[in-house]
Amino acid sequence: MRGPPWRPVLLSPVKTSIAFVRYKYDPYGGAERFTDAIVRALARDEVDVHIFARKWTKTAPAGVTVHPVGGPTWPSLVRHAFFVWQVDRALTGKRFDLIQSNERTLSQDIYRAGDGVHARWLELRCKGLTWARRLSIHLNPFHRYMCRLERRLFENPRLRAVIVNSQMVRKEILARFKIPEEFIHVIYNGVDLDRFHPANRKTMRAILRKQNGAGESTFVVLLVGSGFERKGLEPLMRAFAAVRGDTRLWVVGKGRTLPYERIAGRLGIMERTKFFGPREEVIPFYAGADIFALPTLYDPFPNVILEAMASGLPVITTAQCGAAEIIRQGREGFVVESPQAVDAIRRAIERMLPREVLRVMGKAARERAEAFPMEETVRQTEKLYRSLLNTPS
Repeated sequence: MRGPPWRPVLLSPVKTSIAFVRYKYDPYGGAERFTDAIVRALARDEVDVHIFARKWTKTAPAGVTVHPVGGPTWPSLVRHAFFVWQVDRALTGKRFDLIQSNERTLSQDIYRAGDGVHARWLELRCKGLTWARRLSIHLNPFHRYMCRLERRLFENPRLRAVIVNSQMVRKEILARFKIPEEFIHVIYNGVDLDRFHPANRKTMRAILRKQNGAGESTFVVLLVGSGFERKGLEPLMRAFAAVRGDTRLWVVGKGRTLPYERIAGRLGIMERTKFFGPREEVIPFYAGADIFALPTLYDPFPNVILEAMASGLPVITTAQCGAAEIIRQGREGFVVESPQAVDAIRRAIERMLPREVLRVMGKAARERAEAFPMEETVRQTEKLYRSLLNTPS
């Protein structure tokens, strides 16, 4: 394990107030954990921190003020449009040194594009669909609204900086929107290297496996993520069905499981597949698994990949995932062309079945993750804040 808890030196506690906009403030998503890390670091340094949110299930750290943002929660278009409007109303008349939004809103100085580019997601989603299905997506009022809002956001004269967590997203923004190149800052996600550690296997692995009917020699493939269609669960299940031997597929995250239980039944893997639902604490699952697979259709940079690598798990993902930028093929894991490359996913799983291969690749995954500590993410974010405030370091 590493040394004592870190204490970043951040902004001036007397002069600096920062507001964050996030629709949900909960423990489940990677973006939420990123926001929580930044907020807690600032709060520890006594910066005046405010959170504007529609929902929250986490208790805000001491010294952080949470402002409820009301409005309808359904349908999607109305929910989002009202949130944008209500955030603008809530911020009107309030003075903050910086406003950072992690949502597509129009009142911020800094936008963290953690969800990537909606138009790009639509392009990838439409590939392989019938013309009628593609037309229905393009005519969907919600998608049309989101694409217009996205253009207004990136080309808003008030916007001073955009944080992206991969070069992939940076290129997508520059290709589509009129925004100065110097406004876009790549700050990779960070991971808590003490909490997510291979040593967790010693205390958690055997217990979790025994509870779920997996022996020590059972090969466990893990997926953690919400929104199973986007995360590529179905193609992963089809690839997994072709893998023989004592194997299990564990799925952790929010989403409708019934359709995938039916798919598992059709594929003959129901007895080898288990859905755990959303979990606030995912560390035991990394400790209990052998590899991590996320053959996502589109993902700017999911935190779960770094968490898995830090826990000593080699990973499988796709070229449409920003985290592919940090994975060296055949060393820390495998990058396949797309979720549709089911046979490539199968081959990647099978190449990691031997225990010695797992050991070597798992060690490499941990070493690679050590280049992305959460401390560095916080430092880079704070450096950006200073540059926007013209505050000396």
